[in-house]
Amino acid sequence: MSSIIQRIKNLEFYIPLIIGVYLLFAFRFNVFALPMSYSEIDFFSEYMKLADDGSLQLFSDRIPNIPVLIYFLIFKIFGANITAVRITAAIFSIVLVFIVLKFGNFFFGKQAGIFAATILIVQNIYLAQFATIQPEVLNAIFLISALYCFLREKYRTMAIWLTLSVNIDISGLLAILFMIVAFLVKLNNNQKSQSIVFFIIPFVAYATAETANYVAFEHLGILQNIGFEQFEKSIIDYANFTFLAQQRMTLTLILIISILAAALQRQIEKYEVKTYIYITVFMLLIATVHALVNSDLCKMFPVVVLLAVATGAAISKIKILYVYKYIIISVLILFFAVFDARSKNTSCEYISHTHQVETDWKATKFIQEKISQNDTLICSNLFYKILSNKYLGYISENNVNIDTVYSATKYSYVIKGKEPPTKNLSAVIIDEKCMLEKSFTKKEAETEIYSVEK
Repeated sequence: MSSIIQRIKNLEFYIPLIIGVYLLFAFRFNVFALPMSYSEIDFFSEYMKLADDGSLQLFSDRIPNIPVLIYFLIFKIFGANITAVRITAAIFSIVLVFIVLKFGNFFFGKQAGIFAATILIVQNIYLAQFATIQPEVLNAIFLISALYCFLREKYRTMAIWLTLSVNIDISGLLAILFMIVAFLVKLNNNQKSQSIVFFIIPFVAYATAETANYVAFEHLGILQNIGFEQFEKSIIDYANFTFLAQQRMTLTLILIISILAAALQRQIEKYEVKTYIYITVFMLLIATVHALVNSDLCKMFPVVVLLAVATGAAISKIKILYVYKYIIISVLILFFAVFDARSKNTSCEYISHTHQVETDWKATKFIQEKISQNDTLICSNLFYKILSNKYLGYISENNVNIDTVYSATKYSYVIKGKEPPTKNLSAVIIDEKCMLEKSFTKKEAETEIYSVEK
C-alpha cells in the first residue's frame, strides 16, 4: 500500500510531461487522416514510384535509406493506407521522446529527463514532423542514441546506431567523424585499440553505400550537393532557426541563465560540464555541415532535440524548490503551445503546414467530382503526383485526364496551390481568361481551381 502511495506521489514529477503529451495529441490528432505534405511528397517521390500495374516500387535512381525501406514495407503490408503510415511515423516520434527522457535522466537526473522531454514535445518543429514520413525523426533517434552510447563508452551499440544513420543524410557521416576524433583525443587505455573497430564499421558501411550509388547510378549519395556556395547565409539561417525562430529565443535565454545560475551555485558536476560541451559541439557541427549542402531547415530537427536536452538539464540544476522549477516548465510549455496554435507558416518546419494539405485535399475532392472524361485538369508537376498516385493519400483511384499542358478538350480546369516558387505552374499562366471556380483557404494556406472554356 505504501509503495502505491509513493508512486502516486511521484506522479507530481511528471505533471509537465503529462501536459505536454496532452498538447501533442490535441494539436496533431487530425494528422492521422491527412494526406502527405509537399515535403513528404518530395521525399516519397525521390525513392518510390508507381509501376505500370499500379503497384508501388522502390525508385531505381539511388540506394534507398532506412526510413524509405520502413515505409515501403508498411505500404506493401497495408496498401495505400495513410493512417497506417501515420501511426508508424508517430510511434517513432514517441520513441524519440523516451530516448530524450532517458538521455537527460542518465546524465543529468530525473528532473532533467522530464524537463527535456516536455520541452521537445511542444517545439513547433517536433509537432510538425510528428507522424510524417520524412526522415528527420528517425535520424534524430539514431544520432541521439549514438551520442548516448558514445558518452557511456558502449561503442558496440554506438556502431549500430551510426550504421543506421549514416545513409540518411550528411549528419550521420559527421557523427562518425565527430565521435572518432573525440575518442582518439581521450587518454590512452588498454582497450582503445580494440574499440576503434566500432568507429570503422559505420564508416565502411557509408563508403560502401556511396560506392554502390556511384557505380550503379553514376552519382554520389549524401555528398552529392556539398559545396561552399551561400555557406555564410545558410549557417546564419540555420543558427537563427535553431536558437531564435519559433520562439526558441526564449529557450536559448533560459538555457544561458540557467547554466550561469547553476554554475554560480556550484550545482554542475565536472562530468556534466563534459556532456554539455559534447552536446554543444555536436549541435554546431550538424548546423555547419548542413550549411555546406544547403539543406532544408527541417534538417535542423536533431539540433533542436539537443537544445531541448541541454535546456531541460540546465533548468533542473538550479538550486530552488522543485515546485518552482515545475511551475517554470509548465508555464514555458504553455507559452510554446500558444505560439504553435497561432502559427501561420505553411513550410514543413511548422505545425500549420497541414493547413495547405487540408486545402489541397478539399480541392482534390472537388475537382474529382467536377471533372468529366471530356475535360482536362491542368496542374503543376507536384499536383500531377498528387492526382496520379493513390499512395499519397489524396485519391483512391488514379485520374486519367490530368496533364501539365493545355489539351484540345472543350474545358480545362486549372488547380493551383500555394506551392514553393520552384514548383509553380510551368505550362499554365492564370490570367483574365481563367474564371475562378472555387477557392479553399485556411489561414495562410490557399488552393484555387480555375476553369477555362476553349
